[in-house]
Amino acid sequence: MIIINNIYTDKLKGVSMIIDGVTCVLGDWDEDKRSLILSILGKKKYTGEIKFYKEVEIDKKQARNYIRVIPRELERPKIDSLTFIKILMKNFGGNVEPENLLNILNIRNGNSLSEYELFNLYLSSILIGKTYFVIAEDFLELMEEQLKYKALKNLIKIVELIKGDLLLFSGSTKNLEICKRIYVIYGGKIIEEGDSKELFHPYSLSLLNSKITVGRRGEKIPVREIGSPSDHGCPFHDYCDLMQKEKSLSIKCRLQDPPMFIVKRNRVSCWYYEKGL
Repeated sequence: MIIINNIYTDKLKGVSMIIDGVTCVLGDWDEDKRSLILSILGKKKYTGEIKFYKEVEIDKKQARNYIRVIPRELERPKIDSLTFIKILMKNFGGNVEPENLLNILNIRNGNSLSEYELFNLYLSSILIGKTYFVIAEDFLELMEEQLKYKALKNLIKIVELIKGDLLLFSGSTKNLEICKRIYVIYGGKIIEEGDSKELFHPYSLSLLNSKITVGRRGEKIPVREIGSPSDHGCPFHDYCDLMQKEKSLSIKCRLQDPPMFIVKRNRVSCWYYEKGL
């Protein structure tokens, strides 16, 4: 488990999270997500607190030896698969046989790997040395459609095998069933969180390429194309047709950053839910 409490960086604005089991962060890949990862890895200065636990609390410097990162862009190594794994073993330790890893993960020993083999090669780092925490950047965004489910299934299977915790970043809402807890980040802050697979914030719904259903039965509001977040008020107000519909919210949304409101099983940072559903 990783507990993140009120983290501020140049890109994050008071982010608090609990990473336990499969924890999903939704939102288009941006510098705020990268800043969060670098903070966890101790590669970026921050204010706030990050604590690591595996039954008992682990020292920060030691804990970071137990983290593996699956990058968003899977660069093809210029060396063969066996040599790549041997380098990982040199970095992370462990006494696993490199050839056995290739067989288990169905990877050929070469440097002309398929996209699926390349992904599995990066997954091999989780099985080398002690791994407690896995951070998976939004690799699905750049992967061929027919491979996404297969790759995600392999990732979850390996994380379950080591009994680790996974922080999974995704710009899609297609695989929410695997998430124990969901956080939606936009503009450097958490705008929705919960364990429900039902989402409510207008930005969250925009990730569905969907429409917001409000008011009279069947009445729907389309979500606009999304750009950079606003630096004042609600970060999403420039793109929210829900605000346009509720004229009484217009000034408040533009000037005041909303707190979290309880919406069913979620907490949502949106003035529309101030009075409840």
